[in-house]
Amino acid sequence: MPRTNRLVYFLGVATFLLFLIFIVIPKLQNPTPTSYLDVQQNPVAGGGRQEQPAAGGAEGAEGKGQAPPPVPRYMSWFPHGDFTEQHESFRNALRIAYDTKRIIIAPMLRLGKPYPWLPFNQLAQRYEAQEKTILRRICKTPEAAEQWRIDLEPCYSMNEWTEIPWSTLFDFTQLEAEFGIQIIERVRDHNWGKHESAVGFIDSVDIVDPMSFAANGSSVEHGEQIVQPPEPLRKPLKKYLSAEQLASLDATLVQFGALSSAARYRTRSSKGQSALKRALNSRLFVTPNNLAPVTNTANQMIGALGGRRRYSSLHLNLAKFIALDARISTTDESALSSVARKELMNAVVLEIFGDIPINQAVSATMPLQSSRLSELLSSPQVNRRQLLNACVEYRATIDPRYPINYLVNDITNDPITRPDLFGPLMETFPCTFSKSDMHKWNIFDPTWAYQIPHMGDQGVDYETLLGPIIDILMASDAYSFFEIPQTPLTRFMRWQPKKST
Repeated sequence: MPRTNRLVYFLGVATFLLFLIFIVIPKLQNPTPTSYLDVQQNPVAGGGRQEQPAAGGAEGAEGKGQAPPPVPRYMSWFPHGDFTEQHESFRNALRIAYDTKRIIIAPMLRLGKPYPWLPFNQLAQRYEAQEKTILRRICKTPEAAEQWRIDLEPCYSMNEWTEIPWSTLFDFTQLEAEFGIQIIERVRDHNWGKHESAVGFIDSVDIVDPMSFAANGSSVEHGEQIVQPPEPLRKPLKKYLSAEQLASLDATLVQFGALSSAARYRTRSSKGQSALKRALNSRLFVTPNNLAPVTNTANQMIGALGGRRRYSSLHLNLAKFIALDARISTTDESALSSVARKELMNAVVLEIFGDIPINQAVSATMPLQSSRLSELLSSPQVNRRQLLNACVEYRATIDPRYPINYLVNDITNDPITRPDLFGPLMETFPCTFSKSDMHKWNIFDPTWAYQIPHMGDQGVDYETLLGPIIDILMASDAYSFFEIPQTPLTRFMRWQPKKST
């Protein structure tokens, strides 16, 4: 080749390399958006990649037999709702993490005073506002720049809620041992995105929420074109993220909004995914029994009721029941007349008879056989502490079908003080007891809530906030569980392991 041609060839190659270095590569390496609310306006388009991370390949490459990326990749979400909604979000996170080989960065569990689903922007702000170290400071000394926090989390209600790590209640070791799912809990603060404190440097973040951003995912209704509506968003968009779109996300950290809807985030079918689903529906991450003082308190009440599977757990959501009754014009129980209250509870009793096993229903309607229980109930004044013992004795020695109930309701902590409301229930099912009864009779240690040394949220009533967890443990060991009307808690209770007596 003549020297002139070689020179031209060399200059051409050099020019092409310079073009790649200074023009093409910088365009592929746009700066990653920062965290907090300055990134929420830049959701990943179509569920694909928003930024090219410094290292690591696309998840989809694994399907072609390539090795997984050497750099860890993470995912997180913003919690909302009550315990069951937050638990459902975590379950969906486990499913997504298993499919995409990401490490979970789990926000803490919020107990008390839940807030509903919100679009990504508002949900992110609600999450940041929960930082109690800042809230306590600005509640003492107001700061104009931080006023938005106490607008969302008022100072007067700061002790009505708290946050605890999920591992306080659940053991995660088997999830990693059996399915390789790694979980890191964010416990120090409420930073997220590129400011994530639970792990080291995060060089790229994808913002994903098909319920908030029209740019994410596919339409739920085939063929429908969804345009981003004006703010504020009033209800979730009809969008979902396909398994392929989830797998294509390639940032170091994927920050989801709400994860409480399984249908909005689809994962690839596999034997492993099926095995994970079976485990989550029967034995893993289903019973919150990892906190000894809470578990011991439940066990003491279970023993007083006769032991495992010797009683039923009855949850009455009376506010919801009233709202569903077309005959009642108000949703406020205190505004009901005495006749309306009696009719309300009579309707509840009929619902219970329709739900309980037939052998218990028959036993409840039959006359009591001669016993200490029949003697107590025929006396004008019933000593309820003696009644508990007589009920357990009657079921153990005379009629093993006779119903003993552990009652939870949303109107009063002490149902026995409201005969105007609970009278018909107590008459039909006299062996019905509550946590308040157990507390008055010293069935459990009244100081149990103070035996949790690592919970230092001062001013918070842990006995009240952890009460629903105790109720779940009571229901998990019951012979049967009834909820009227049903909520997602009924679905949660179906996952509890089946236990022998």
